[in-house]
Amino acid sequence: MPVLQILVLLFFMVLVPLALGAGVSAFIREMERNICFMWVAGYLIMFAVFQIICVPMIMKFCLLTSLVWVFGIICVILAMVGGGIWFVKVSRTVSLRVVGKKERNKAGLVLWAVFGILLLIQLVAAIFMVCGDGDDAFYVAAATVADGSDKMYLYLPYVGGTTKLDYRHVLAPLPMFIAFLSRVTGFHTAALAHTGMQVFLIPVTYGIYGLIGDRLFKGKKNAVAIFMIFVAIVIMWGNVSVYTSETFLLTRTRQGKASLANLAIPALVLLMYMVGERLAEKKKVEKALWVMVFAAITAACLCSSFGGFLMALLLGVIGLCMIVTYKRWSLIVPLFISVIPAAVYSLMYVVLG
Repeated sequence: MPVLQILVLLFFMVLVPLALGAGVSAFIREMERNICFMWVAGYLIMFAVFQIICVPMIMKFCLLTSLVWVFGIICVILAMVGGGIWFVKVSRTVSLRVVGKKERNKAGLVLWAVFGILLLIQLVAAIFMVCGDGDDAFYVAAATVADGSDKMYLYLPYVGGTTKLDYRHVLAPLPMFIAFLSRVTGFHTAALAHTGMQVFLIPVTYGIYGLIGDRLFKGKKNAVAIFMIFVAIVIMWGNVSVYTSETFLLTRTRQGKASLANLAIPALVLLMYMVGERLAEKKKVEKALWVMVFAAITAACLCSSFGGFLMALLLGVIGLCMIVTYKRWSLIVPLFISVIPAAVYSLMYVVLG
């Protein structure tokens, strides 16, 4: 039934990320405990867990059915744990707040409404004006073949013949995530790739930009809304080349390189900005925040085999600047641990590819 299929899709793309993110945000200071941060954090964790599970199973020639059961069960368990942590640690905690009459900011409501309209236009365009792309012949077909044959990366997407494992794509198996969603929901892989991924990943991307804007314009009520409108306009008119991140976001959301450019890299910038905030305020950086950095880098490896190189370079540059600026040599340890996924998958790419 379509209703049941949609509910299952919403469960894995909305409820599970929210529960995962809630569990992590419970260990981060209160200002980060908002639904936008939880959703973004949950996607990073979910993608990271999928990468850690999927790559070994592909290399062991496991069936897609096995991956569906293993990852599905782990997702449900982690979501229950995350929700339980949030309930025990946050929702049951009594907090005293100053009760006062809130002033309505009409200008802010209008600005956010404008942004909402721009976002809706982009979602409608991404869904009903699907842009064909040559890379879909491999990436979408790889998900379709895996779902149909139950074998991952053992058949050529172009012609259907058998082949040996192509480690360039095995190490970045985002199409298998689409195949997983197709199997648990019953929707066709092509429909999910061309429609479902846009519905969820485009708002997540804007959520990341919103969290960044919230930090850039602290204390300014309407500045964040104006910033988001500006970002939306830039993305809508960013098709100056077929290779811009804006073009990839709206027309090739289903492909890993689009998720790398629009989700993983901005997420790492956001998380390291949060680390810098704590260092500037001379406060302790929560371990949960470093867990999120680790997850962001692992998620980038899921998106693209080149993601590990880029994220390691970006983390190294930002980390070095922080060490020099704040004279905190102790940052070397968490930075080194966080970059381990990038180092491991990059080494595997060099050795096996």
